[in-house]
Amino acid sequence: MLIHYLKIALRNMRKYKNQTLINIVCLAVGFTCFALSALWIRYEMTFDSFHKNAKQLYVVYTPNPFTPSGYSNWSINSLLATHLKETFPEVADAVQLDPGRSLEGKRGIGVTFEGVEHQILIIQADTSLFKMFDIKILEGSHDFLIPNSMKVAITQEKARQLFGNTDPIGKIVNFGFGKNLTICAIVSGIPKRSNYFFEFIEPINPNSSTNNTIIELFPGTNVEAFEKKLYEHNTGAGRGNISKMIIKPLTKLRYTDPDDIEREVKFQHILIFAISGLLVVLCSLFNYLTLFVSRFRIRQKELALRVICGASNGSLLVMLSVEFVLMLLFAVTLGAIFTQLVHKPFLMLSEIQMNLSAVYLESLMYVGEIVIVSLLVFWLTLFVFQRKSLNLSIRQGKKKLFRKISVVVQLVISICFAFCAIVIFKQIYFLHNTADLGFSFKNSGSIRGHGLNSEVLVSQLKQIPEITETLDGSGMMNLLPFGARSIQIVRSWDDRTTDAEEMRLESIYASPEYISFYEFRLLAGDMLTAADPDTLVLLNENAVKAFGWHDPIGKRFVTSRIGYLVKEFTVKGVIKNVYSLAPTIPDKPAYYINENLQMYYVPTVLFKYQEGMWKVCKEKIEKLLKNEYGNLGEFRFITIHNAEEEYAKFMKSENALIKLLSFVSAICVLICVFGFVSLVSLTCEERRKEIAIRKINGATAGDILSMFAKEYFLLLIIGAAIAFTAGYFIMQRWLEHYMIRTSIPAWIYLAIILVMALVITLCVGWQVYKSSIENPAEVVKSE
Repeated sequence: MLIHYLKIALRNMRKYKNQTLINIVCLAVGFTCFALSALWIRYEMTFDSFHKNAKQLYVVYTPNPFTPSGYSNWSINSLLATHLKETFPEVADAVQLDPGRSLEGKRGIGVTFEGVEHQILIIQADTSLFKMFDIKILEGSHDFLIPNSMKVAITQEKARQLFGNTDPIGKIVNFGFGKNLTICAIVSGIPKRSNYFFEFIEPINPNSSTNNTIIELFPGTNVEAFEKKLYEHNTGAGRGNISKMIIKPLTKLRYTDPDDIEREVKFQHILIFAISGLLVVLCSLFNYLTLFVSRFRIRQKELALRVICGASNGSLLVMLSVEFVLMLLFAVTLGAIFTQLVHKPFLMLSEIQMNLSAVYLESLMYVGEIVIVSLLVFWLTLFVFQRKSLNLSIRQGKKKLFRKISVVVQLVISICFAFCAIVIFKQIYFLHNTADLGFSFKNSGSIRGHGLNSEVLVSQLKQIPEITETLDGSGMMNLLPFGARSIQIVRSWDDRTTDAEEMRLESIYASPEYISFYEFRLLAGDMLTAADPDTLVLLNENAVKAFGWHDPIGKRFVTSRIGYLVKEFTVKGVIKNVYSLAPTIPDKPAYYINENLQMYYVPTVLFKYQEGMWKVCKEKIEKLLKNEYGNLGEFRFITIHNAEEEYAKFMKSENALIKLLSFVSAICVLICVFGFVSLVSLTCEERRKEIAIRKINGATAGDILSMFAKEYFLLLIIGAAIAFTAGYFIMQRWLEHYMIRTSIPAWIYLAIILVMALVITLCVGWQVYKSSIENPAEVVKSE
């Protein structure tokens, strides 16, 4: 009997091959997008969950004006962990560690062994690391935890990679800058799914500026009460007067820290990926159910005859379910093929450490959940329609309600996707081409590095014909990539209210040439000139807002900083905020001064090049630097940056999002189009006799087309109204994350409506035309 049902299912699928093929392909795409995104989300949310006491581990954050969020998980005070453990009874243990970073600020540093350079991950830590984390010393001594011991430990896995079967203990590894460390122990290490994964351990450096503090709370601790105590606590002058501390769970650090976590795609965008895949599946299933219900009515005579011949309700349920199950199986199989094709770029993008079999296994788990829910919905739908007799279905005025609802749902999903994709694309284009960033970075670059002779390099760069402008930017803040800034405390200013708190302003050295190079935008007053005294400054918009001034020109404020004298400044002009970080990060209140306040700085040269000549220009600069510094062994510490490429890094996640949404939007529109074609085709088949009688009574093809078009255009208007309302709300919330944002003009709505109307006209027109040209006499006789 099952073979008989399979034959019937395959015949129906072949009869409606176009609809079946589209549904299978779209379901496969949706399954793949959702499953891989869900896998990625689970991977991100399970970092550091393998620790035996993971739920009690928290990372301490201290106020930091240099970061976009105002907080950071690194502090120069290496005694903070000990202080917290001694001060708060809720703290069971605490560890101070430093995840090693390169000169560019990324995790990982270069080491040399036997003349070969290797990239490794190293942490500096104290002895509490072994108490809080599941790490064991497998061989060797504890000397690598003694400060200034020049000893280091290596993980068992990394030892096999570097030394094979040779005993690594006693080997000397060069860590650069003349720092040679001796391996004295082999440790067990931790899984790679950790924010603090390491391959080497060395003793904590008390003077490091990136020390992290991790605490372990006793089970049952009231976390909210502890957080309040920690926020109100001050460490005292001996430990830097650190106050307003907060904590974040170690297991949530991966997807809640916007400043310190390095990732290609934002966690929020991964969630959007998953929702997009789920909506594609939903759209495909609605399309299939709509067509199934329409075909169910057409087949009611066949089903009635089967009942007369002794078929039970159960057997009919199985027969009708086989086709749906078969389609799901084909979709899952095709989804597995898609997963095979995309798994390598997916694993590279997500940085997930899994093999293909594990990806398949976990993906099938998520797809299986969708399949089970889909089957339940299908059986519920089948049960409802199976209980209605043929005559009742014909008499019932609401027989088309399900069909209309399904069409509206598909329209809502596809139009909403298209609308969101267009707005996101417009926002990204706007960010790349707008002048509202407050500065210009087009066709510009920078060279910076210790040991660089910036004055000589400026004159050398002028000899390169592709370079149009040069500037010695030493001591000035590099905008792209972002350079260090100086923070000044402001306690006194004109028109200060009695209840106003002291402020912190960024102090940025900006010569007139620097201002001209980046093309800062003046909003009020005048720009700085070389003849101006160092007491005249420019304010950005946020600084004016912080001071509460309506007319800032001529206003005065006084700054003070440890190691510097109190100094009074007068505002000469106001410039637009300079968004040189990610477009979601606000520009901090700042003043620009024609005086270098930095005692230590990295030599920097800024330059501009001719349009389209970056590759040639970079090659010539690299050759110049190699000839000048290569023999000194310092060339690798000098970096060349392209400002446009640096800014593009901020947009990686958005670019990935727009690619996915564009693809998903195309899939949804394709489902909608073929859904219309199939639905109109089945509707025409249901109403062949009605169309024939109308033709006999004098109706033209245009009259029949108008009759069908009115119904579907009404559904389009309803679906568009819902989709645009939802899409506008979603996009407004999304755009709020950006400091500068594009508008949502009326042409987007009109363009989508016109395209969808054209699609409906073509779909409906073609199917109705084919039905209207049939011979009505033949149709009536066939009925």
